[in-house]
Amino acid sequence: MAKAKRIENAPKDLTDKLERDFNILIKTIITDLSTEQYSAVDTGFFASSWTASTQRPRPDQPRKDHAPWSGIKPSRDGTRASGAVVEPRFLDTLSFKFKPYSKVFVGNRSEYAARALASPRSGVPQYVQKELNKLISKTFTDKPKLSVGTFGSGVKYKSENVRPLKGFGLFGGTDDVFVDYINP
Repeated sequence: MAKAKRIENAPKDLTDKLERDFNILIKTIITDLSTEQYSAVDTGFFASSWTASTQRPRPDQPRKDHAPWSGIKPSRDGTRASGAVVEPRFLDTLSFKFKPYSKVFVGNRSEYAARALASPRSGVPQYVQKELNKLISKTFTDKPKLSVGTFGSGVKYKSENVRPLKGFGLFGGTDDVFVDYINP
């Protein structure tokens, strides 16, 4: 059963929910881009190098410096190399405490990111143009439930969610009540 919350907490609760959804969105984007469906895969290093930061991620990491990708011989012909590994490198190290009103950059740290993005096998542009909007709409669907009522309007309901409120706008009378919002 949903627990009633005080209306005074609504701004903080909504901000917390927005922050939670925003971080879920960022994590989902990184997870989606770290797949063969969207990122070109030769050795798997590019697909594994997606990250997020409040600063632009720099493409400064060579494949040869990171195991197991350093031991995989690239096919160089547009096909997946034998032994290719797609394993997100940064997903577990990110704190995902990004604030909803800050700029967050999702980028790739592989030194050849620009070439991989321009590859005909890259699905990143299609992901950004088609899938990202759907993902945003799906992630940010919750709407707060607010109910307001007054005695004298035919509504006579007693509950722990209904509390007297004095001196607040239209609810200034002693017989008026405010019904708190319920966050399921």
